[in-house]
Amino acid sequence: MKKTKTIISILLSVLMLATAMLPASAASVLMATETTLEAEETTLEGGETAEEPEEEKDEAVYDEALVAEWESLEEAKRGITVNPGKTESERNFSWYMAADVTECRVEISEKEDMSDAESFTGDIITTYQGDKAAKVTVTGLEENKTYYYTCVSGDTKSEVYSFSTDDDTFSALYMSDIHVYDNPEDEESLKNTSLAFAELLNKATAKSPLNLILAGGDMATEGQRVEYEGLTFSKASRELTFATIMGNHDRHSFDYKYFSNLPNEMYGPMSSYQSGNYYFEKGGVLFICLDTNNASAQAHRATVKEAVKTHPDAKWRIVMMHHDLYGGSIPHRETECNLLRILFSPLFDEFHIDLVLMGHSHHYSVSDVLYDGESVDTIENGKTVNNAKGTVYFVSTSIGRPEEDAEVTFSDKVAIGFDKLTDSYYNILDFSPEAIKVTSYNLETDEEYISFTLTKDDDYDPENYPR
Repeated sequence: MKKTKTIISILLSVLMLATAMLPASAASVLMATETTLEAEETTLEGGETAEEPEEEKDEAVYDEALVAEWESLEEAKRGITVNPGKTESERNFSWYMAADVTECRVEISEKEDMSDAESFTGDIITTYQGDKAAKVTVTGLEENKTYYYTCVSGDTKSEVYSFSTDDDTFSALYMSDIHVYDNPEDEESLKNTSLAFAELLNKATAKSPLNLILAGGDMATEGQRVEYEGLTFSKASRELTFATIMGNHDRHSFDYKYFSNLPNEMYGPMSSYQSGNYYFEKGGVLFICLDTNNASAQAHRATVKEAVKTHPDAKWRIVMMHHDLYGGSIPHRETECNLLRILFSPLFDEFHIDLVLMGHSHHYSVSDVLYDGESVDTIENGKTVNNAKGTVYFVSTSIGRPEEDAEVTFSDKVAIGFDKLTDSYYNILDFSPEAIKVTSYNLETDEEYISFTLTKDDDYDPENYPR
């Protein structure tokens, strides 16, 4: 079984490298082949089926208020999502509408009664299911304010929700592989995975006054619309700003395209249909979000270059992407990881990226400070690294699908790793002009697992990076 999976992994890597050098027409054929190979990973020699992790038998108990929200699903079916705008002065909104609706708008006010509300109209696109999705951008927002909004589809208004803006000191929740799942063999799966994520939001927002969610891909398991509706069913989810990146599971269907409304989106000849790369700036932090389902190094370099050129004075540069580079090293995936390191690590060195947020492997790990593939400083629990001359690569565990994998062995670039994959962790990132502090918490116990801090002072100069 391991041998077959290794062969498949090697074939996938060869295909990814080949597509990076081909025109769009040829690349599309190879990417289609890659999709077929991915599907075959679950069925091995002799018709043997790969074992799925055992389902938890105990019935989960969820917050009663959240259960009541879940049972009132009409509003949830709108799929209302708040995405970042180009800067903190903007927000992007998306939601679903009936097929016969011909206009959409967001009404926004600083007053909860929505008096003196300002209206912003947007675009409407038709989904492959025949109904419509609204895409609206709100501009002119000010720092450190709370705004109230309602999404209007023709003559129908949503409930009133709120969101808040920040200045240059703010917190964000980072997690990956949420895996809301509508399992046809388990009628409770969508409810349970959606409620579990909603409880996580409540837990994280009680711990820190955060307004931004960074989701590192695989929000859904099959990329289905009902899974994204489950992701955003709770009121809390509609009052936080979601910055998402597409994972390999999200591209199993077309729905991620309608669920999201992303700023500065850049498509290349090998981009996924559902999404491209994008970037945004918030409080002096430049967030660059890369779709690593796209194997074109040229496309990713173009995005990073444009983002840095547009925001040259950003104090911190953060990349968020789905696939792992240096973390939990599973032998049958190491060929893929090695290829991705060749594609991305020189790019992050060139543009002096401070921190890369990743997922995919479901293995928690924090690298040393790396430059040119080598450690130039160590990361330890509780340690502060000042003026780091390289990049820290951080992989979070899966929120919704922790699983055992006896093959895991950590790379020698990993400073902190955790291979008890039945545990999940969520991470709060505290940003200021002087520092980024990363703190990870055990999802079940809510106890702190590790923390580390990156700082910069007036002596920071990326030209002093090792050459």
